[in-house]
Amino acid sequence: MRFYPQGNMIKQRIANISLVLCLLLPALVGAGLAQQQGTTVDKIVAKIGNEIITKSELDIQLALLNRRNPVDVSDPAVRKEVLEAMVNDKLILAQAELDSIEVSEERVESQLDAQLRYMEQQYGSRQRLEKEAGMTVAQMKREYREDVRNRIKIQDLQQMKFGDISVTRREVTEFYLTYKDSLPQVPGQVELRQIVVYPKVIETFKEATLELARKVLDSLKNGASFEEMAERHSDDAASARNGGNLGLARRGLFVKEFEEAAFALEPGEMSDIVETTFGYHIIKLKSKKGEAVEAQHILFKIEKTGESDDAAIKELQTLRELIEQSVDFAELAREHSEDEETASRGGSLGLVEVEKLSKPVYEAIEQIDVGEVTQPVKIQIEKDYAYAIFKLERRIPPHPPDLETDYKR
Repeated sequence: MRFYPQGNMIKQRIANISLVLCLLLPALVGAGLAQQQGTTVDKIVAKIGNEIITKSELDIQLALLNRRNPVDVSDPAVRKEVLEAMVNDKLILAQAELDSIEVSEERVESQLDAQLRYMEQQYGSRQRLEKEAGMTVAQMKREYREDVRNRIKIQDLQQMKFGDISVTRREVTEFYLTYKDSLPQVPGQVELRQIVVYPKVIETFKEATLELARKVLDSLKNGASFEEMAERHSDDAASARNGGNLGLARRGLFVKEFEEAAFALEPGEMSDIVETTFGYHIIKLKSKKGEAVEAQHILFKIEKTGESDDAAIKELQTLRELIEQSVDFAELAREHSEDEETASRGGSLGLVEVEKLSKPVYEAIEQIDVGEVTQPVKIQIEKDYAYAIFKLERRIPPHPPDLETDYKR
């Protein structure tokens, strides 16, 4: 076990920085840093093989660290610590590439969605987040998709290389006794179980969406303006305002099906209807520059209806009534929950920090006592939404860390 002296805690803080701030800080402070630093923004401060770290990248990481843990970013020792951490990440990423660590599009999308949802909660609304960032959520996802993929690769390699390292109880005890007066307070936690049900797309509505996409495609083939059709029909509001233009994007920024279709086109060509997790797309390629393309698209979302939601809510209410009649929550979760990961554990989410709960779940949990079950709550899961009921197994208030109760932490 490695112990960090107080003077070297910066590395540990950097390692624990929220990914969401890594996503959004370049948008929020990058422009300001560029103005402040003038022509020195792109000065190279480190070179690792074929990779470089610029002064602007270092300044952004320093600003990020200062936002979470106020430090003197002008201190050469602090700058050195941060730069060393960035170099370490570059080295780990290079090793991840050598070890052929792959990250699925689903994991990248899930991470992006989760972090952006968290930021929306922090800013109060999607509109305010987009205003502060100076770009739409869709643009943020395209811009930072590769950064998220690299962060996941680094985490996977660290887990693969060091995940089986064990720590003895004596080492934990020594650490606790040495640093207990400076350890932060343990936040409030709740132990939860859940049963999740997804609203089902009604097939007739899916077919109706596909039929609309076919009609628009026919119009485009007969000479209709792509820009006008995008503004009129696309469900991607951010790009629709610009005639469906997604801007120049490098390979790896789009979901697999979309990317394969876009890169298969030549400039000026238009795709057939392409289905992705977002719905149906018609894609037109404007230009291709090496491993980057400038594409337009028209998106037709496959919307769920009120009937879909009502059916999911009714199913959960029926299950809740059974639980009130003393049917075991865990058993019902195994049989009925559509979240596979937690269903196999009887719906158990384990201990969750209260501050990390989404607002709807937090509000529902606050209204019940230990042992009770919430009414159906609408939740976000990856790229979709669902409804869930939660059972509150235990509530732990904020408290100073204790060796016995918080040993695992």
